[in-house]
Amino acid sequence: MVDNKLIDVTFKKYGLRKTSFRKNLFELFHNSLNSLSAKEISLRFSTSADKVSIYRALDSFEKSGLIHKVPDKNNLLRYSLCKSECTPNQHAHDHAHFLCSVCDETFCLDDFTLPSTKSHNGFLINDLKIIMEGTCVSCKSI
Repeated sequence: MVDNKLIDVTFKKYGLRKTSFRKNLFELFHNSLNSLSAKEISLRFSTSADKVSIYRALDSFEKSGLIHKVPDKNNLLRYSLCKSECTPNQHAHDHAHFLCSVCDETFCLDDFTLPSTKSHNGFLINDLKIIMEGTCVSCKSI
């Protein structure tokens, strides 16, 4: 359960309108160890939210800088909470992503240090993305 004060502060910081569904969606993201797809969110809220509400909330969360899109090995859109100070104007995600080949989950690796280069052999680097694939901790122990 996420503290209501955290929800209030977060929604105010990102300029988000507080609805019951959005608060529950934020709590789902906050408690999740991995990224979520719209389909997974839909299954969790099967009776309380329709697809339009889910996609509107996801769009609003992303535009505000609260969540970001993460890669998926099946080219589906997945989302995860922004851990860094993202804004509506810029997402700053200096972390790698790990795609598990067993459970198909995507994990943000916030503690993985990315190279801090802005250019290479004359190429200007605007965005750096590292995607690792393998077996996650949970699947490895099975």
